[in-house]
Amino acid sequence: MGNGRKKLKIEIFFERYFGNFKKILTANLLFGIPSAAILIGYYFLNDAIFGGINPLFSLSVIVLLYPLYAGVVMVVRNIVRGDDGQASVAKAFFAAIRQNFLLFLLHGAAVSAASILSYLALTVYTQLLSTSWIMYVLLFFCILVVLMALFSSFYLPLMTLTYDIKLRYLYKNSFLMSFGEFKHNFFALLALAMLGALCLTATAFLPNVTVLLVVLLALWVLFIPATFTFCYTFFIYEGMVSIIENKAAVGRELDDKISAKAVAAGIGQKTVDDNFDDIDISQLKDTDDFIYHNGRMIKQSALLKMLREKEASAQGADQKE
Repeated sequence: MGNGRKKLKIEIFFERYFGNFKKILTANLLFGIPSAAILIGYYFLNDAIFGGINPLFSLSVIVLLYPLYAGVVMVVRNIVRGDDGQASVAKAFFAAIRQNFLLFLLHGAAVSAASILSYLALTVYTQLLSTSWIMYVLLFFCILVVLMALFSSFYLPLMTLTYDIKLRYLYKNSFLMSFGEFKHNFFALLALAMLGALCLTATAFLPNVTVLLVVLLALWVLFIPATFTFCYTFFIYEGMVSIIENKAAVGRELDDKISAKAVAAGIGQKTVDDNFDDIDISQLKDTDDFIYHNGRMIKQSALLKMLREKEASAQGADQKE
């Protein structure tokens, strides 16, 4: 008779993190050292061009850092999902960068643009709060949009490295999960906030700016990128996999039924196209659950409505003939 109790999620969190701390530290060093050099270069470039730190220009550094970040996400993802293999961290790190460099460069440009727009929107609405109460409402909605963009940025690199999905569906699915997986996103955000508070506490009483910059640089090289990535990945990975693979299973089942009908009709294998013309309506439910098919997520209720309207239109055309 088993006496073992089910572990709490927080127990698994610390067990995975500290049990793989050497791997996390290695991934952080592989990313932290070159990224620190880029950040230092941006610091001096800011000073030379603007005479100080320009937030908008500084956020463009994300474009350069994001391809390197692919390696961090790959190593952390493997840890979170419990891979027990002895594969080299460095090998996984650099393979992820090499295989996804251009795609992550594009992601970096998108995340950088979203960060710049978010900064501008929050700054403008905050400065206008004293002009009208409407600005409080607009600021509230602005914060919601910024949070959705942040949550989408959690899923985008993780989904890119885990699944072979068309680019437009990577962005669409990441956006859908930004609010569809709110519970997991909230816990991820809470973990990041606690970790951020810990870092702020560690640097709050430093004597001067020079020491502060040195400590922040050390935290960046040794701790921050991989640990923050672990925090959000741990809380969202399972939910992401559940959605993608469950919907993919539904799609495969539909594919099998469609293929069987095509073979029976003597027309051979038939591919389902993006408008879902050949999907069997009887397999769909009138719910807001998503179906995942050919890299596309769509509500079953919306798909069912579309197919019924198309079927009714076709029947109407036959009656006229």
